[in-house]
Amino acid sequence: MAISTLTTEQQMETIAVLKSYIDNLKHHDWSYNFSDDHQAWMSGSQSLSKLKEAQPIVDPNFEIWNTIAPDQFKDGK
Repeated sequence: MAISTLTTEQQMETIAVLKSYIDNLKHHDWSYNFSDDHQAWMSGSQSLSKLKEAQPIVDPNFEIWNTIAPDQFKDGK
């Protein structure tokens, strides 16, 4: 569905979801898996789970993900 066919409220919600997804990608600790700190590892694991849950809805072709994620994590790897 094109964003222009949405109501203003729906457009604002779509933009907010997209912005949140991008912010979460930018601030995700991509190296969390190497942490000796269990709390840091748990936080990174939860963050990645949320990103992977949102990705099929917000970014089905990994276009945004691939512009932000390090090379070893392209296409959700």
